[in-house]
Amino acid sequence: MERAELYQKIAGCLMAGALGDALGYEVEFISWDAIRRRFGEGGIQNLVPEDGKARFSDDTQMTLFTNEGLVLGYRHKKQTGDTARAEYYIYQAYLCWLKTQDYYARKKKTMWDKESTLLPVPELNVNRAPGNTCLSALRSGEMGTMEEPLNHSKGCGGVMRSAPAGFTAFWGEPLLVGAASGAITHGHPDGWIPAGMLSDIVYRIIYMEEKQLKEIVEDSLQAVQAAWGQTLPQTEAFVKLVHRAMELAAGDIPDVDAIHSLGGGWVGDEALAIAIFSCLRHPDDLTAALISAVNHSGDSDSTGAIAGNILGARLGLDAIPKDWIRQLELTDIILQQADNMTKVG
Repeated sequence: MERAELYQKIAGCLMAGALGDALGYEVEFISWDAIRRRFGEGGIQNLVPEDGKARFSDDTQMTLFTNEGLVLGYRHKKQTGDTARAEYYIYQAYLCWLKTQDYYARKKKTMWDKESTLLPVPELNVNRAPGNTCLSALRSGEMGTMEEPLNHSKGCGGVMRSAPAGFTAFWGEPLLVGAASGAITHGHPDGWIPAGMLSDIVYRIIYMEEKQLKEIVEDSLQAVQAAWGQTLPQTEAFVKLVHRAMELAAGDIPDVDAIHSLGGGWVGDEALAIAIFSCLRHPDDLTAALISAVNHSGDSDSTGAIAGNILGARLGLDAIPKDWIRQLELTDIILQQADNMTKVG
């Protein structure tokens, strides 16, 4: 693939994810009825800038740090021949992110303190409602794994940040790399299986573009079943939920009703299912997909971010409305991260 084309897809994934996050962040903690009272019957339709810029949440913060961890790990591995796995480098990047949220963590040294270009950014050193599971897991001083979980959390904090693991196969199978990245903080399979599947979907979108999005989701589900179907009882329910999202997308039930039937998105499997529904319901219209993904009573910023990751990778940076990009904060940082990863992919 030509570098310019790869950049379009990676930048589209990161930018649209940030936009979905920012759109949903405005309504994350309020009900659908409250959203309609504030924004009208159709719910929120546009970004809501604050001091001229729309703000994204911890979801995009952590996604950017995932991306940087993989980029810095790639450079380190090439220079030194280090044999560490991808999740170790991602973990070190998350410890840098923790410094941006936790005063006490700033005193601790991490691998990427000097190399990180994100850590010094003032706008990233702000609290944007970070998840308690992410904070407590990273504060523990231990790195969780699928085999040795730190907790039993199945929150969506694992999947909402895992898209960059699908930007390259340098580290191995993106499904497994994404799952391992989710397991750093979320120990329940419903927390890290969706993280792996999102990474796998993004990878298939970028490098197997001849397939339709529905086919890609089906192929990814088959990969999930092959990886964990025989060993993890949670796999069957997860697969059924995603299939239900696909069936709803093909039907005519209103978006918000379909989403509420899938859940609130506070846990990983529901968040991914909601995002997949919105993307399959609006496969060629990024703004419609993002609006769909955030207008419900659940975890709107995470479902919006994940939907943006999927459809942004599919449609590319040029498909994103320029006026939305102009309203978003830190677009230069997002594009620089995309450029850095393009050199790896």
